[in-house]
Amino acid sequence: MLEVRSLSKEFHGLKAIDEVSFRVEPGSITSLIGPNGAGKTTLINMVTGVFGPTRGEILLDSRAITGLRSNRIAALGARRTFQTVRLFNGLTVMENLLVGRLHTLSVSNRISLLLPMRWGDAPGRERAQAVLGSLGLSHLAGEIATDLPYGTQRRVEIARALMGQPRFLLLDEPAAGMNERETAQLVLDVRRIRDTGVTVLLVEHDMSMVMSVSDRIVVLNFGRKIAEGPPADIQRNPEVIASYLGEPV
Repeated sequence: MLEVRSLSKEFHGLKAIDEVSFRVEPGSITSLIGPNGAGKTTLINMVTGVFGPTRGEILLDSRAITGLRSNRIAALGARRTFQTVRLFNGLTVMENLLVGRLHTLSVSNRISLLLPMRWGDAPGRERAQAVLGSLGLSHLAGEIATDLPYGTQRRVEIARALMGQPRFLLLDEPAAGMNERETAQLVLDVRRIRDTGVTVLLVEHDMSMVMSVSDRIVVLNFGRKIAEGPPADIQRNPEVIASYLGEPV
């Protein structure tokens, strides 16, 4: 679903990403991990079109997306969430989700959707109800999204990303700030999303979540890939232990 080939990014001569290559197989959950400053955010910003690479290629479902703008990449079936909550103040959960499908509409329909009279748009509401139902959030459709508990807001963001019916979903540290119960629910959410056929790339620091949910893990350190493999192999990798995981207790 995603292939990164010899990807590099330099900022004023500093190598933030240095010749990184990996693949994300269709229907899998792949995690990207590493210490702060490893280059994870830089890499995902290139994958999602925030900025282009200095060198290398990015392919989505065998199609080159290197250097494309974010809206073009989204239209090809890739969506993402961010490290910090970015819900719209004053809008309900339903309204936040309806905004999440704007890129699938024509320009005229986008304008119409933003008018208050169109928040009741039937196709959009039907899709939103289905997404909320799949995550167990249907009862919150009419609530102001930013009034909800923090962990629930993060789940609403994921629901909004799903409104575009993505084939590839990138989750950027979704468990950040969550308690143990909320993280356990998030694990179930990610598995359900994968089971619907959506390929997931997860960037996360919560190692209990990463090890329990991932099919494969890619490890970055100082902009370079130092390891890749199934969770059991990553947990035993001496270089990963030394640079990130630490010695087991």
